Amino acid sequence: MADVRPFPALRYRDAAGALGDLVAPPYDVISPDERSALLARSPYNAVRLELPDPPYEAAAQVIADWQAAGILGRAAIPGLVAWTQTFTLGGTRLERKTLLATVKLEPYSARVVRPHERTHSGPKEDRLRLYRAVRTHISPVFGLYPDPAGAGWDAALIGDRAPEATFRSDGGAVENRVWWIDDPDALAGIAAALADTWILIADGHHRYETALAYQAEQRATGRVDDLERPYDFVLMGLTALDDPGLVVLPTHRILAEWPAGAGARLTATPAADLDDMTAALHAAPLEQPAMGLVTGDGFWLLTGSLAPDATPGERLDVAVLEREILIPDLGDDQAALAHREALWYTKDAAEAVEQVTMGRAAAAVIIRPLPKDAVAAVSDAGQTMPQKSTYFYPKLWTGVAFHSLVATAG
Repeated sequence: MADVRPFPALRYRDAAGALGDLVAPPYDVISPDERSALLARSPYNAVRLELPDPPYEAAAQVIADWQAAGILGRAAIPGLVAWTQTFTLGGTRLERKTLLATVKLEPYSARVVRPHERTHSGPKEDRLRLYRAVRTHISPVFGLYPDPAGAGWDAALIGDRAPEATFRSDGGAVENRVWWIDDPDALAGIAAALADTWILIADGHHRYETALAYQAEQRATGRVDDLERPYDFVLMGLTALDDPGLVVLPTHRILAEWPAGAGARLTATPAADLDDMTAALHAAPLEQPAMGLVTGDGFWLLTGSLAPDATPGERLDVAVLEREILIPDLGDDQAALAHREALWYTKDAAEAVEQVTMGRAAAAVIIRPLPKDAVAAVSDAGQTMPQKSTYFYPKLWTGVAFHSLVATAG
């Protein structure tokens, strides 16, 4: 089963400044303007490592320089990070609990670490170039594990201990608190609580698969023995599937094209406006495919039916969208359409509608939130979803801790 370990984390020292000025979102959601804004906060912001200027080898020198200057330093004793993220959604105050540790790399075929989304070669090639240069896992994979009793988090023995650092993310909407855990009893308890579990990748499939590719490269060029090395592990934030603060938000689709007759395989029911369509969408039975459609001609609720033997992956609204509309009517799946910029994504339904009403898009498809148990069911069935099927909110920001792939001396 999953092998979760403490690690000699590479972390910012006090000389670097406040952690809130040093952290950054994951690389794939950072715009050029946001990158500039992050660097304006601090010259030591993690975006210099997460999304470096080419050549990537320059980022390796940055890490070395920061260590020499006391900006970064390795933990003297292996440990892990306990991390809470508190936020308000739909008027409800929520808190998500995460343990940031290293996890032994396993091929998907072992079913110890399980994917739920398809990946594509471009992002993996980019991250592999970065790994080769910096020999460090900069940004964590986000993983989920079954733990109905919350034993993993409870074992951290935080109690009423004050956090070591706090920062706000997502435009100030999310309060982050972090603790460094290296107490032997706490580490032993966490290891015991997670010893018999499996892990579902929620976010970071490309990073995990890149870590596997980097491991294979290193094994091919290095000594063959039974010793474990840092590159045999990946940096991962771990949250219980049963955590009340675990939220899956929808990602809506915006389309540059909408041919006449597209979507005719589904039943279209007119709606007055976005609010009316959204209400109808959320009232539709979960076992029935349903999605909202916005075009220049108005708003509709699209519904369909499923074969009795439909698999968990085939039952997803995003899979029905691909199978019943995108492939037959637009000629490609979501990945191919996105690649040629005929499809793009947003988390904001109002923004999707605006793209259509302003004439910048031909149509928008509004997606329902995906139940957490549906994500697990697809993974349990050994299937994957189309890319951008899930959006786990909030993101794990980069810079709380890094995992060096270079062994410590001695």
